[in-house]
Amino acid sequence: MKDVNASHTHNFALVGHSGDGKTSLGEALLHQSGATQALGSVSAGTSVLNFLPEEKERQTTITSSVYAFDTDGLHFTMVDAPGDSNFQADGQVALHALDGAVLVVSADHGAKVGTDRMFRFCREHGIPLVCAINGVDRERADFEAAVASLEKMEAAPVVVSFPIGSAQSVSGVVDVLHMKAHGASGEMDIPSELADDAARAREKLVESVAECDDALLEKYLEKGELTQQETLHGLGAGTRNGRILPVFATAATREIGTSRLLWAAGHLLPSAAEHTFTDAEGHAVAPEADAPFRALVLKTIIDRYAGTLSVMRVVSGTLKPESTVRDATDDHKERLTKLMLLKGADHVDVPEAGPGDIIAVAKLKSVKTGHALVAEKGGTALPPIPIPQGVISYAISAKSKGDEDKVFTALGRLVEEDPTLHLGRDPMTGEFLLTGRGELHVRMTVSKLQRMFGVDVELKTPKVPYRETIKKRAENVEGKLKKQTGGKGMYGVCYLTVEPLPRGTGVEFVDEIVGGAIPRNLIPAVEKGIQEACVHGPLAGYPVVDVRVRCIDGKYHSVDSNEMAFKLAGSFGFKTALEQAGPTLLEPVMDLHVAVPAQYVGDVMGDLSSRRGRVGSSEAKGAMQVIQAQVPMSEMLEYASSLTSITAGQGEFHMEFHHYDEAPSHVRERVIAEAQASKTQH
Repeated sequence: MKDVNASHTHNFALVGHSGDGKTSLGEALLHQSGATQALGSVSAGTSVLNFLPEEKERQTTITSSVYAFDTDGLHFTMVDAPGDSNFQADGQVALHALDGAVLVVSADHGAKVGTDRMFRFCREHGIPLVCAINGVDRERADFEAAVASLEKMEAAPVVVSFPIGSAQSVSGVVDVLHMKAHGASGEMDIPSELADDAARAREKLVESVAECDDALLEKYLEKGELTQQETLHGLGAGTRNGRILPVFATAATREIGTSRLLWAAGHLLPSAAEHTFTDAEGHAVAPEADAPFRALVLKTIIDRYAGTLSVMRVVSGTLKPESTVRDATDDHKERLTKLMLLKGADHVDVPEAGPGDIIAVAKLKSVKTGHALVAEKGGTALPPIPIPQGVISYAISAKSKGDEDKVFTALGRLVEEDPTLHLGRDPMTGEFLLTGRGELHVRMTVSKLQRMFGVDVELKTPKVPYRETIKKRAENVEGKLKKQTGGKGMYGVCYLTVEPLPRGTGVEFVDEIVGGAIPRNLIPAVEKGIQEACVHGPLAGYPVVDVRVRCIDGKYHSVDSNEMAFKLAGSFGFKTALEQAGPTLLEPVMDLHVAVPAQYVGDVMGDLSSRRGRVGSSEAKGAMQVIQAQVPMSEMLEYASSLTSITAGQGEFHMEFHHYDEAPSHVRERVIAEAQASKTQH
């Protein structure tokens, strides 16, 4: 890393849909800059960005790869983010600590569902974007159609470079900002046959830039043109404020157009000096080297040689080896050893890190992905990075009985590396559940578990988190404990009224005791008994939700009444009330987005209907149709393989929890029967 300041430091991610060439484009940028001696290839297994065995085997990115490099007096850190919906959250976490992103779009298919998802994420979080329409040399590439697909996304695309030629005949790109062509031999004049196209593109570029700034628009309307400096300034400003999306044509595997994209990363996307973070109190944090130290941890890596690596973005201050900092998220002090730059799988020691630098530190004890770090003596920290939660759970167990401790220790390491994973124990069945962003996410975790730690596990059908509630009101139900065994007894009586609440409300306790029917100090015991009884509902033992419990009356004994008596009375009364209030089962319903080629839409919709799905809409996103539906989770447990079969591997889906709904009678009966059978076995 050169001794550069924040104004010459740029951190960006490559984002988009899986399979659109993000990693190949990253390899081309690294080779273009001189960071690598040879052009890495995903298909040949020589990529320096996709270096994990699972990535080489599947030829796809499953975890964000970080690569720092220098070129033309600028210091870059590039993050190659996964495009598959199972792993996209990893890139979304990292984006919170970066300055901008390159949205990679397929030249032969246009914007897809993953493109749209990452575009929306970046716009919602104020992350500036430039766009690379990649693969303009492919057989069915259509640059103009790809640009049109961005217009359908309301991305406000503005062409800055377009291809010379088409498909395999592509020989370079025309840069309409500088009105030059770039081919294999370097910069050259624009071919005469493309002069008119270039002039039209230049005019549209200037017009779009002018519309981003009132002063520029006034001059443009008055004089009909802008100077080169004004155009460049306006293009940068429009990029940074999200008013426009500059579009560049690239063919990564032939390194066509990549020099223009690298220029855009250093001149259109903001530098670290231009990116102002906000601390937890809402104050701007200046990226100054002599300011108090603040950093965000954007990734955790389990390295077989260095152990656990915490990858952090220094936001302010200067960090040196052997420093002590405080993990503000976990309120824990940490001693840092050496500082390292990441270059894919390789690490390079550096003497210090300042604002904008992204470095890795090994073997920190409490630090996790998303945590905020501050100077040892404290200070106002940045808010932690939000971590997306998993949506699907599998029961997981060791194949060999003697391996339980080894398995769960190893799983703990992988959960530490990937915070979108969660490992927990089901209190009803005693099974351990591994929760991830999708079926593939969980299965790839199991694959890494075997490779990295040499342990084998078994996965069982994902667990559906059913809930129980009531359909009607039950009034004045008695909960009573009366126990006399000689000496001091146990006595407590409460009268409860239960009634249903709207979905998502939870359990509400209302104290309506008057006249001292139950002493004030014993009423919390009634509530505690009710809360504990909520853990296991009367039908199948699932948690009870969306119920209001009113404690309306009671009786006590001056000697025999105590907290335990009223806790048990509350529990007994609540269970009895539930039985009288029409208990029912709730099932989780998922918000589902399925992207498929148009010819498969009918088959996919029919399949969703057979899964009790309610289709909301279907709209074109580039070459794909995106179907939006709501489907019960229980019907989606093995959907990945079904969608692959229906669409010949061309479909993709993403789902998030949406709401709970009452399960139909046949589902309720099946779940209750399974719960009773499980109870008998245990």
